[in-house]
Amino acid sequence: MRNLFFAVATACLAASAETISVPAGKTERVEPGRRFEGNVLVKEGEGTLDLTGAVLANAGLDVREGAVRFAAGASAIVTARYLRFDVRETRPGKKGPPEYGGSGSQFSEFRLYRGGKALPMPKDVKAMNGNPAMREGPQKALDGDLKTKCYFNPLIVDLGEDVTFDGYSFVTANDAIGRDPRSWTLAAGTETGGDVAWSTVGSVNGFEAPAARFTEAGKIFPVALKDVVPANYPVTVGGEGRLVLSGASETLERCAGEGLIVLENATVDFAPQATFNGSVSGGGTVSWRK
Repeated sequence: MRNLFFAVATACLAASAETISVPAGKTERVEPGRRFEGNVLVKEGEGTLDLTGAVLANAGLDVREGAVRFAAGASAIVTARYLRFDVRETRPGKKGPPEYGGSGSQFSEFRLYRGGKALPMPKDVKAMNGNPAMREGPQKALDGDLKTKCYFNPLIVDLGEDVTFDGYSFVTANDAIGRDPRSWTLAAGTETGGDVAWSTVGSVNGFEAPAARFTEAGKIFPVALKDVVPANYPVTVGGEGRLVLSGASETLERCAGEGLIVLENATVDFAPQATFNGSVSGGGTVSWRK
């Protein structure tokens, strides 16, 4: 298994690699939102490369020397084609009319933002679940019409193209305040070999939506990356390298090397196929699946 892993990683490096070298004593931070796609990103030099806010889409990482740092949890810029808005809790209310508490979730529109401005939905946007003909199905959250509503959960969206955003919001529906979203997660997805790889980019608990109907939630919810290192692409931390994870929650499926992984209030789950035999230090949680 170990030889097979390194054969795959070597093949990826030979096929397409981008190298960034940072001199000793220096820190270089890439522009937030920068995408490294279809490559293996190779880090050389004894300095620190800060990839906070960058997107490793279908890309591996090879830390040969020095440090690569990711900080999660702060506001970020996300580029994704797929979204999953999953309401976990609704506003407490009476079970019967007019509040209809505990009878599912609803909202009239789901919106994306960039720099405080609402983004128009792409013309080919569509819901990936539910029947498009449903009178109150998920497609109604994407149609730009406040008089229609999505009474369906979760909302899974194919935007039809990659969209870059840094916030999101929703608009309350026509009735039933007991169905207003109160707690939820938002996941962003990119296509990987025909499958969609999901990363949680938003999580809200205990929000109180406006009681007024046909009204936006009252704030733009920022996106934040918690899962910042690609799970199913090679991640190698060489003996002279350090991978620093701050506030992240990671699953590493194909992690190898003999270097150091430093946790700053982070969580790392090593999958059974991971062959990493270096060291893990710092504050956080580490689990090794067999």
